[in-house]
Amino acid sequence: MQKAPNNEEVLEVISQSDLLKKNAAEIKKEIIVGIDEDWSVAYNLLFDNQNQYLKSKVNACLSFEEFKTVSDREGLNNQRLLIINKPIYFDNNNFALVKIAFYRNIEHNSGSFLLLEKVNGIWVIKDYLNQWAT
Repeated sequence: MQKAPNNEEVLEVISQSDLLKKNAAEIKKEIIVGIDEDWSVAYNLLFDNQNQYLKSKVNACLSFEEFKTVSDREGLNNQRLLIINKPIYFDNNNFALVKIAFYRNIEHNSGSFLLLEKVNGIWVIKDYLNQWAT
């Protein structure tokens, strides 16, 4: 359950926001294409004591290659894949930028970068950047 790395697409997103431009140097340091980190701790923490109904709706985390194998084996057009890139924290960890993409093996794929702000200890979506849909 590896975190998806950030890439040069982040540079395009920086140009769309004054806040990101102001913090560009800090954000650019977090573009590490070869990261090797996983979501296991955060994923397990989410479901350890709560969110049991949500857990029943979420399958095990798979790599893209594993997802394709399952999708091809099942032969159904209802398989879904959610990719969450490694969050980029900046401005003393008060803001975060994270790319989220939602794919189905049929049409209606979408994604965007979420600009998040920590307000009273809770992450709030401040803006959607570089949105796309098919």
